[in-house]
Amino acid sequence: MRIFMLLFLAEAWAAPPAGVEEHAVSVTQVIFPLANFLIFLYLLKRFLLPLVKAHLRSRREQIVAAVKEADDGMERAGAMVQDYRSRLARREEEIKRIREALSAEGEREKVKLLREAEGLATKINSDADFLADQEVKLAKQQVREEIARIAQAAAEKVVQSHLTSADQKRLIEEFLSGVREAR
Repeated sequence: MRIFMLLFLAEAWAAPPAGVEEHAVSVTQVIFPLANFLIFLYLLKRFLLPLVKAHLRSRREQIVAAVKEADDGMERAGAMVQDYRSRLARREEEIKRIREALSAEGEREKVKLLREAEGLATKINSDADFLADQEVKLAKQQVREEIARIAQAAAEKVVQSHLTSADQKRLIEEFLSGVREAR
């Protein structure tokens, strides 16, 4: 709004007074401003235009380089996406292969552990059989010793009840003579 007011005031100030006659434009009034304008255009073309062209050219080169870099980035990104997609596809296959390998390894371990368990069970059974045999032998030995002790006690009773003092003397003499001969 202020700009319009300033323009209106500038036009009113520059307008000729009301009673002044208007004359035709003289040649000098047209030629000098035209010459000034042409000089101005020449100076613009000579000094300012090369600067503007250089600036626009460098700006264009920057933009072209940025676009090319963006295109390269897009290509790299596309290649990376493609690489990741192929990796994902291979990953599924690799996961499947690893699962199969682990499953096969688990089966082998299972068979191995079962064989080891069977071997251990066989060894435990043979050890148990051996220990049982030893216990039976020990029990038989104890029974024999007990039978021998009981037989000895019974024999002592029988000998004491049927043995006379003359039999005792004879036995002692036989024992002593056997000891003398052994020397």
